[in-house]
Amino acid sequence: MEPDPRDELFDVLTAEGVPTGMVKPRAAVHRDGDWHRSFHCWVVWRGPDGCVQVLFQRRSPTKDTVPNHLDVAVGGHYRSGETLTEVVREAEEELGLPLGLDDLVPVGARRAVGRGPGWVDREIQGVFVAVVPDGLAGLRPAPDEITALTVVRADDLVRLFPDSGQADLEIPALCAPVLPNRGLGPAEAARVRAADFVPVTDRYWAVGAQVAARVLAGERGLDLGLW
Repeated sequence: MEPDPRDELFDVLTAEGVPTGMVKPRAAVHRDGDWHRSFHCWVVWRGPDGCVQVLFQRRSPTKDTVPNHLDVAVGGHYRSGETLTEVVREAEEELGLPLGLDDLVPVGARRAVGRGPGWVDREIQGVFVAVVPDGLAGLRPAPDEITALTVVRADDLVRLFPDSGQADLEIPALCAPVLPNRGLGPAEAARVRAADFVPVTDRYWAVGAQVAARVLAGERGLDLGLW
């Protein structure tokens, strides 16, 4: 199955997130740089050492935007007319992780703009955090969407994306390859750099890690502050 169907229909929004009434295929939306809605879910748990673990997916080389980069654990577009109740399907489609609305802790929204050859991706992202106590255990990622799952510590991620931009360093990670049968290979020690992540123009990766850690600690009513 094609991971990013070109004819999948999206609702076109204004930069403020207001529906325009226009509906266009994915390929046209990305060609024309239209604003559209997307769903982001950070997945976190506490490791045996007590540190906050943050899950990332490495995007497949066949993705239509930013292939091969590390991205938020669950990310996907709202199809035309969909609500959060429907789009939470992305967690099971991408990770084999059956989340419900009660599992999602809202932490605000952000505007994100990405560019590449022949495409401009302008998203209004609704951002959530899900706490998954068992970590990688039981996850069954979709191999046509994801090539590997990568786990980093939240505090390391903050060091990698400091206030002044990106740090010239590597941080430790665990990386598990995604198998053709939706299984995971053994998680092995790795190192990742800022350039491995989907490029952002704000402090999303650091702020998101900090907010996700606070959610894991039991806080609610948080906001990224990136709108």
